[in-house]
Amino acid sequence: MEQAKFIKKLAVWVAIVAAVIIAIIGLCFGKVIEGSLFAEVAKWIVMGLVIIGVLEGFIFSSLGGILYHFVYERKHPRLDQD
Repeated sequence: MEQAKFIKKLAVWVAIVAAVIIAIIGLCFGKVIEGSLFAEVAKWIVMGLVIIGVLEGFIFSSLGGILYHFVYERKHPRLDQD
């Protein structure tokens, strides 16, 4: 698997898991402190997008390459390298 494909798959799964965790936290522990329920839900959506954006930034900047090395490259070393 190429590194770019691995990082894209990792980024998608990180976004899905983060969205589910944020939704669970919002449903279990969220309190309506805004003026309306729509404003509260919009706040949680925007906050979730910001958190997911920060996580995706870490994945694409450096963490994805490091995880690719430790997870995939160690198990499947390239045969063309000396």
